[in-house]
Amino acid sequence: KENSMKRTWIKNARIVNEGKIFHGSIVIENEVIAEVLAEETVPSQPCGEIIDAKGYYLMPGVIDDHVHFRDPGLTHKADIHTESTAAAAGGVTSFMDMPNTTPQTTTLEALNAKFADAATKSIVNYSFYFGATNTNADVLPTLDKSRVCGVKLFMGASTGNMLVDRMEVLRKVFANAGMLIAAHCEEQSIISANTTALQKKNMEEDPDNKIPSADT
Repeated sequence: KENSMKRTWIKNARIVNEGKIFHGSIVIENEVIAEVLAEETVPSQPCGEIIDAKGYYLMPGVIDDHVHFRDPGLTHKADIHTESTAAAAGGVTSFMDMPNTTPQTTTLEALNAKFADAATKSIVNYSFYFGATNTNADVLPTLDKSRVCGVKLFMGASTGNMLVDRMEVLRKVFANAGMLIAAHCEEQSIISANTTALQKKNMEEDPDNKIPSADT
């Protein structure tokens, strides 16, 4: 009885999965998809809850691996609760949030605070990027790879001014991370030189300052 109460059968759905659409059902056990069944196939074990999805599409939840939820520090724009609610409404069941918040997610203290906040605010699955800086490369090996989705690296300046522009630090980041590195791969010296040249022409904001040669 205890086992059956943890099993949910969603039947009669039009399932979208791996490039195919077919009529069938799924069984969820302990919040994990345990079975994907075609047509009228019944579950291998009894289910405590049955949902008839006739007339509905059933598809995997979307994983958004690049979001800016502005929490903490910029919550007049949005926060983890509002944006995770919007995500769920659109079929996004997991998100990975960027580190250029206030404070920036560049210390273990800030990272742990974000996870603690999300535990009470988010209605979908979540993870957070840890932001690399010129001074925190030694922290990277201590990150919990089962929680942290990756390291964010700005090789060109962007929102939040988290530029890492020292070659010895860049080498250390790549050597120490041991996980996904999501990088802005621009050469800052070229961007700065182009910006200075354009400003002299009274063109203070011009996308041409990021010419192709600035991308590494």
